[in-house]
Amino acid sequence: MTSARLGKIAGWLLVGGPLVDVLVNLLRPGNFPGEHPHGPQAALQAVVRDLAANDRLFHLLIDVEFLASFGLLLGFCGVTRLLGDTDGRGHLRKMGLLFFVVALAVRTVGAAMGFLMGTVVTFTPAEALVEDALDTAVMFLVMEGGLGVFATILILVGGAFFAVSLMNANLLGADRLLARLMGIAPAVLGSLLLLLAPFFEDSIFGLYLAGNVVTLVQVAWMILLGAALIRKSHTLPAMS
Repeated sequence: MTSARLGKIAGWLLVGGPLVDVLVNLLRPGNFPGEHPHGPQAALQAVVRDLAANDRLFHLLIDVEFLASFGLLLGFCGVTRLLGDTDGRGHLRKMGLLFFVVALAVRTVGAAMGFLMGTVVTFTPAEALVEDALDTAVMFLVMEGGLGVFATILILVGGAFFAVSLMNANLLGADRLLARLMGIAPAVLGSLLLLLAPFFEDSIFGLYLAGNVVTLVQVAWMILLGAALIRKSHTLPAMS
């Protein structure tokens, strides 16, 4: 495969993977629980009931989100293959890729938890979704959410490694500035918000939401990188 063709494929994966992932998360029922006057447990129970009313959509979006994760991983695999170690920063890209692989594994387990939760609410009549059945669904929801948080942090860190490695790649123009503002800063701030959220019970969901919003900055950088690869694929050096 030529470098130009690989560049286009990697570019489209980096544009499509993160973009689909964001859209799926926005469309998914109950993905961002709101604060509830009766506390986090009541908020999670409300999310489960919302999912029960949209169980087929929830199952579909879980599958799409899972597949979109592979798009992101394969896109950055293409970047690593394209650039190699010609600039002496190939080790940073390999480290970033390692974080993405682990993140995908964690997200896979999280998707399985979401699948089990969806199965529980699908085969439980609405009037029976109380007490033990509701607690079981909430348990799967919490496990899926916890795994999703750690997968997001791993993706942020992996993206930061790639951002550092591409500071002099001449792909985006102001590579160094964009890498710092859109690749590294969101990784630091987003990870802190997601890790600190459990320590603030009264605003836990608000902090989780803020952390996810910050990650959108790095997502935008990934999409810009993908667009740059598509546009400049014909100028990339030939692969050895």
